[in-house]
Amino acid sequence: MAMHQEAFDRAVAHKSLGGTLRSRGAVADAEAAYREALRLKPDFVEAHNDLGTLLWDQHRLAEARACHTAALRLRPERADSHNHLGNVLRDEGQIPAAIEAYRQALQLDPHYGAAHCNLANTLADGGWTEEALVEFQRALEIAPGDADVIVNYGTCLQSQGRLDEAIAAYRTAIRIDDQNPAIHHNLVYALNFHPDYDAQTVFAEHRVWAQRHADSLTLGATPFANDRTPGRRLRVGYVSAHFRAHAVNFFSEPILAAHDHRAVEVFCYCAALPAESDATTGRLQKHADHWREIAGETDQQASEMIRGDRIDVLVDLSGHIGGNRLMVFARKPAPVQVTYLGYQNTTGMLAMDYRLTDDWADPPGTTDRLYTEKLVRLPRAFFCYLPSADAAGVAPLPAIANGIVTFGSFNSFAKITLQVLATWGEILSVIPRSRLVLLAPVTAALRKYVCRAFERQGVNPERVELAGRRSRGEYLKLINRVDIALDPFPFNGHTTTCDCLWQGVPLVTLAGPTYASRFGGSALVNLGLRDLIAGSREQYVDVARGLAANLDRLKGLRGSLRGMMLDSPLLDAQGFTRNLEAAYRRMWGDWCARPSP
Repeated sequence: MAMHQEAFDRAVAHKSLGGTLRSRGAVADAEAAYREALRLKPDFVEAHNDLGTLLWDQHRLAEARACHTAALRLRPERADSHNHLGNVLRDEGQIPAAIEAYRQALQLDPHYGAAHCNLANTLADGGWTEEALVEFQRALEIAPGDADVIVNYGTCLQSQGRLDEAIAAYRTAIRIDDQNPAIHHNLVYALNFHPDYDAQTVFAEHRVWAQRHADSLTLGATPFANDRTPGRRLRVGYVSAHFRAHAVNFFSEPILAAHDHRAVEVFCYCAALPAESDATTGRLQKHADHWREIAGETDQQASEMIRGDRIDVLVDLSGHIGGNRLMVFARKPAPVQVTYLGYQNTTGMLAMDYRLTDDWADPPGTTDRLYTEKLVRLPRAFFCYLPSADAAGVAPLPAIANGIVTFGSFNSFAKITLQVLATWGEILSVIPRSRLVLLAPVTAALRKYVCRAFERQGVNPERVELAGRRSRGEYLKLINRVDIALDPFPFNGHTTTCDCLWQGVPLVTLAGPTYASRFGGSALVNLGLRDLIAGSREQYVDVARGLAANLDRLKGLRGSLRGMMLDSPLLDAQGFTRNLEAAYRRMWGDWCARPSP
């Protein structure tokens, strides 16, 4: 009996040691301590749970799942074990099983706030936004001051186009935790969508973010020891949390594939979770000279890794969108730092030297004041596009068979403001029998919201079809059902614009005064379709009406747009990447010409 008590006491001591070591960042030693505790006491449920969460933090999901499953075999009434298992299952992509695990936790403990929040996030990720909002509200009843819950609640509201409520939630979360840069990212990103915030106000909020979270780190950065030879082979690093199936890679992959490795040594710093790796990840890895995993690295560790690689030009592909590593860039790990592609505005940071754009998206002399970065305008277009290898063929023009014109929008619903819906309602009202296909979360609340918007324009809501989320292949087939695409404003589409044009569907867009309200038009400019770019809401309606009345032109565009894209700068990956490399070279030359510190 004494020996049994001694083993128990030693197991408890090792578990306690594991917690201490873990808090100090000694992960391997903590894991060894937990495993010793379990060797001494194999039925030690708390040690199984602690080891499981440690392994989950390291994204060792199969091992973590085994730990929490073992804990539940021993004590199936443990709500925390069900919650932890749910986290692992969610990260493995087993969404229904994760939801069931969270529900089990809540059945055992209805006041378990973390489980309510985890369930809400998982429901939101799965598209069940109404159910998610209910769970967020329950979580907030339990912990009304939890900033993380509030910001996740805001994100869910934003996905339904409820921008005012989302922005209010983000501001509340920031008041509670004003030192968390991730919470603040959500606010600056959301402001881009809202038509009532002018460009100067949005820029000012980006500067507030940087001044609060980033700029002090930049001012303390150490000098660089990089070889200042202007013409040598450049070491270029790309940082992204989206080196996987993600919209940004329809524009980053052709660049990585086309780089001249005699002139550029390519490093990719992957901030995606290992569990998120997929076929896209595999393709991108083959294009890089060096691949670094930084998902498990702190910002300081990642910065030191990049300095150790002696990167000359470091490129951010995320800006303020989710998963970004802007706090790595804040530490200034490379002499030249560039933001590109993933985000439609300034980072606001002193550490970011340049931003890549083009003459259409940022007309010279008009928007430069809205960026902390120096704008570098690439020739022709700011991007090149890689269509899906398995994209559906171009279908015949639906209006010929249907006898009616079908409009469509396939953008994030956060971009679909009431002003946009009113404009689309006006288009449907002036074009009898026309229809609209709208990609959106198909929920009862959202359907009611959309129906009311069209009823206010005198349009029968039955003329509007809400199409739920689907695989990329099915999404491209949905585009084939449309005659004319309608771009939202003030936040244009980009990937959706290119996808529509590739499927032979022309797009009507409204150009505004900022990059976010102009960048979608760059594709049309490069295809010689400037007449589809409106300068006002009234002109937007007129352009849509004129295009709908010209079935001969629609039929012609249906058959020619894919070929036009193939022959345009938009798919010239080699030419585009040579221009990009030349821009990097000029940036590097400018740095080399500066006096050494």
